[in-house]
Amino acid sequence: MNFYFEAAKTLDRLDSKQGSIKGVLATLPEKTRKRSAALVIETLKYKAVLIDIIEHTKLLKEERKKITSLNLALVLVHDLLLSGGIQAGDGPVKQAILRHKTRLHGELQKIKIKRGVKTNSELAQTGDQRAGASLESLEHITYIDHHLTALIPRYVRVNTLAWSTDEAIESLISRGFTTSDPFESQWVSPLVLPPIVHLPSVLCN
Repeated sequence: MNFYFEAAKTLDRLDSKQGSIKGVLATLPEKTRKRSAALVIETLKYKAVLIDIIEHTKLLKEERKKITSLNLALVLVHDLLLSGGIQAGDGPVKQAILRHKTRLHGELQKIKIKRGVKTNSELAQTGDQRAGASLESLEHITYIDHHLTALIPRYVRVNTLAWSTDEAIESLISRGFTTSDPFESQWVSPLVLPPIVHLPSVLCN
């Protein structure tokens, strides 16, 4: 059960913005890091659905002495409903979830009917970019972090009273940035795109 407490604490840290996914997962014990990372990523994918299920079954209210946080409920309910069962020995926390097994499954089916989907995978959340990739190995954590950063363009306006746009680009290149075509599919290094045509003093990173 310690595995689930660890995963819940990881979600707590992400919720409180204590670091990127890569940074937070890198602090987990190496022995369980891969497994914990997979559970965290998959729970984020279904977070909205899982919260609906937990709220409708009043799980936290009825089991508040055993299930002490929403994130603990999320990882446990995720494995019960979407991953073949809770992978832990019997105990009070597991029993608190299993007491609601029928209702939890019932709520999942109601949501699938309401949304007109047939499989659980169709319920995966795509709006939260933190859950935008599966995790087959720990090396993918680095990919996720860079990939998500690339999905969120950042813009800076050059103060042309202090220097020119060309000078700003040269300075950024000297620090390790590279210029890149905005339509390239793979951004593998820090980059600074050429100025936007209609806003010549604005750069996109």
